[in-house]
Amino acid sequence: MTALSAPPVVPGQTPSAAAESATKRRRPVSRLGLIGYAIVVIEVVVFAVASPGFLDPANLATILTQSAVYAIAAFGLSIVVVTGGEDVVRGGIDLSIGAVLGFSGALVAVLLQAELGLPLALLIGLGATAVIGLVNGLVVVAGIRPLLVTLAMMSIVTSLTIVITNNVKVPVSDAGLVWLRSGHVVSVPAAVVVLLLVFAVVAVATGRTSWGVKNAAVGQNPTAARVAGIDVNRHIVVSYVLAAVLAGIAGVLMTSRLSAALPGIGEQSLIDILLATFLSIAFSRRLVVTITGTLFSAVFVAILTNGFSQLGVPSQWIGITKGVLILLVLAVAAIRERSVKR
Repeated sequence: MTALSAPPVVPGQTPSAAAESATKRRRPVSRLGLIGYAIVVIEVVVFAVASPGFLDPANLATILTQSAVYAIAAFGLSIVVVTGGEDVVRGGIDLSIGAVLGFSGALVAVLLQAELGLPLALLIGLGATAVIGLVNGLVVVAGIRPLLVTLAMMSIVTSLTIVITNNVKVPVSDAGLVWLRSGHVVSVPAAVVVLLLVFAVVAVATGRTSWGVKNAAVGQNPTAARVAGIDVNRHIVVSYVLAAVLAGIAGVLMTSRLSAALPGIGEQSLIDILLATFLSIAFSRRLVVTITGTLFSAVFVAILTNGFSQLGVPSQWIGITKGVLILLVLAVAAIRERSVKR
């Protein structure tokens, strides 16, 4: 699900002709990129009609605040997917990202209770997440499949969260976290401001720098990337570190929004992070994972959760719906890959 690919040159066909042929083949796929945006519009209209309070400004602010947590964590997972390649078994995946989110929020909450102060608590919390990402990356480049590595790390981090919280809710009342929950910047919720800042940095880094181009090259064809002189292992390790740190930031926002750290929140968040990441292909002209698509898909997931909740749909059915959506987008991606290879 990476962005860089060169059209194959058929014997007797010039490169320009091959590029033109590939462009023609991609045009129908490009139109599919509008589907995601159309679905969001339809989703908003349906919920607005079915639930009179859906378009209330306070409810819309709640939706954006909820989407901030999952979008920031999903940005990290998107970087891992792009750098590691689209194969979920052998390529880029990080199943520990939800657990890291929960661990970060819990660690910061515990440190605040110990009166360390918010700046130091954030430094230690995000530093710990970076170490987790570093371990993930180093083990992956050592040759172990990412799916297994991050599944094991998910178990480790989940257990660590239980240890540091004694498996109980850890309330927080720090003024900085209170501002993140209820503060505003020019009428924009503070959490949304953080989301937009993180999005701007990640979008520029992945789409406007040589580092981002090299990440995509590594995910597309690591062998060719090595031949071109790119340090493939370094890019893979960095992707996991960034994913963990972004999950850590999302975890702090989650703790702020709930006014407490909840030991099991990481596992509950994983499905939304996965959905926000892989649903981003519906917002891409080439049906690939992108940072901008991840932002819109996170908003889509937040709208879905909020709208169903307002309609009184049981949480288990919301979970089933999200699981089905993940299967659908992965199926679409697999079909797209087969069509490209033909």
